[in-house]
Amino acid sequence: VKPPTYSARPKEVLSSQIPKALDARGMPVYGTYSSRHPATESEEDLRAKIAYQRWVLYGTISLLTVSLLIFANMYVDGRVPGMELGSPIPEPNLRAEKDEEHSPTVFHGNPPGAWANTTTRDEPIQNIRWGIAGLGRIAHEFAVALHVYGASIQAVAAGSLPRKKARSVVFADQFGVDQHHAYDSYEKLVQDPDVDIIYIATTNNLHHKVALLAISHGKHVLVEKPTAMNAREVEEMTEAAMKKGVFFASNYWNSAFPAVRFAREAVRQGKIGEIIQVTGDMGFQAVTNYQDRWLSAELGGGSLMDMGCYLLHFLVMMTNEQKGVNASAKISIDNAVGRLDPNTKVDVDTSYTAQYNGVVGRFGTSIIRASPFTVQIMGTQGMITIESPANCPTEASLVAFWDASRTSFMPYPCCVQPLAESRDFSEDLPPYPRQFFPQQYPRGTGFVYIIEAVTECLRAGCKELPDVPQSTALKIQQAVDAIRSKLHTDSNVLVGGNIRAQN
Repeated sequence: VKPPTYSARPKEVLSSQIPKALDARGMPVYGTYSSRHPATESEEDLRAKIAYQRWVLYGTISLLTVSLLIFANMYVDGRVPGMELGSPIPEPNLRAEKDEEHSPTVFHGNPPGAWANTTTRDEPIQNIRWGIAGLGRIAHEFAVALHVYGASIQAVAAGSLPRKKARSVVFADQFGVDQHHAYDSYEKLVQDPDVDIIYIATTNNLHHKVALLAISHGKHVLVEKPTAMNAREVEEMTEAAMKKGVFFASNYWNSAFPAVRFAREAVRQGKIGEIIQVTGDMGFQAVTNYQDRWLSAELGGGSLMDMGCYLLHFLVMMTNEQKGVNASAKISIDNAVGRLDPNTKVDVDTSYTAQYNGVVGRFGTSIIRASPFTVQIMGTQGMITIESPANCPTEASLVAFWDASRTSFMPYPCCVQPLAESRDFSEDLPPYPRQFFPQQYPRGTGFVYIIEAVTECLRAGCKELPDVPQSTALKIQQAVDAIRSKLHTDSNVLVGGNIRAQN
């Protein structure tokens, strides 16, 4: 081994390195010690003892640090007795059942949920043929998603605006539908023997009429949200479907997005503890056009009918994931504050508080202002955020903390919960086919997820969507009716200005 080499540059000699005197044994005493108190053997022993103690201290600290790291790792995984974040269930594999031959962003198959055993079933159908009633913006995006998914569009119908036949023919030509199945009335559509299920994308005021028409002819029905104009109409539609023995569901497509399923799975596993609140806000500034549905009372417009129903659905869905379905539970509305349009009296901005099965919901909806368009599920041990736009999200995040109720020591700082887990989820939408440009609704290809859910349900022979049972659709509509009633109470309304509804 080569001896170390040193620089030829002379080093500076410290004064402490110069011998000051010699001790009793003739050894030099350096500046560290006083010449009046030369070093003795006992002092050398003391220095050795101090050095030993230092090594023991450093070793102990290192051992404790390693132990804490191991403990924290076990705690995050939920394996420490008495301090678990939840049951040690394996991580959800949301991609496990994807068909490799299809686009990797299309989800195939429904993971078991809170309502897995509540759906009635009948003989399944395999080759599902779709008909579309109402050929507006959302119908265009739904048809694009059917094309992306590879489903069969058998027939289409425009039945409420001028030039019905011409519009139906143009729509059919765009999506490869035979011209003989391009109808100018909903009556002709429901009589087509080659149609299994009808997607109703009309304005809200026609949902009830067209759904009952389709059901009476033995067609399965997927109706766009909100289900109808009021709870009475929803009850009539549900009862008719049950009597006829056909599938009937409301298109709350948010429930089927992988990002929402990630959140639901986390809630089901108890990752954030007990849910205390669900909060959210959805809004945008709509164009002032009284011929469009947003500002029209006759067409079922307003922020609550357009987006408020989504937020109420998140409240029910997440609560049911943790506590199970409670058939008798209702959504109670504590208060509502908002603003009405001065011309049509529809709600254009609303904030309201709701309660469902012990969980509080604090929500805001608007068609006159900007909004973060996010939803938060807040529990005792963490929070899940469904990113914007929360009604059709591609991203979600989870932050979980130590369960303070299961420990006796105070964290430092005192008001900060130690982090136990942090996860981000992201999944891109299927690409939008160029031949169908221009895109008419945000993230329209996301309809593939609800199309998949309906397809699997029909093939299994069930009569309602497990993720959006008919009872949930009715509860949501009842709550929307209650909020609108509060806002339209004469003693509480200042039309065109601020409104404050009584509790």
